Amino acid sequence: MATENVTSSNLGDKIFAAAKSSFGDKFALVQHFLKDESEKLAITLRMIMQASAKNEITKTEAKILLNQQKVAASAVLTTAEGMTAVAAQAAINAALKVVKDFVNGKIGFSLL
Repeated sequence: MATENVTSSNLGDKIFAAAKSSFGDKFALVQHFLKDESEKLAITLRMIMQASAKNEITKTEAKILLNQQKVAASAVLTTAEGMTAVAAQAAINAALKVVKDFVNGKIGFSLL
């Protein structure tokens, strides 16, 4: 999955695809949760990018907002049967890795 193909409109899809591959055989257990959490993470990242472009948010605030969404996504994914915090975090990390250059490039600082 090439990060150069990431856009604001397909951010959630790219996050979902990257996280999906990290779940392996447990994907069926979290599929419906993962789709929703991927879109929530994408929405948060879009909001951060937009607010950053308008100088309506500081770097510290952006990082706090992203961290809050990561924690929320991790909590949702770990509630699925058979999931561990480590597996949920691995999925979130994989998802964020695929959009790192795109997001950081849009906001002009290292958020991810």
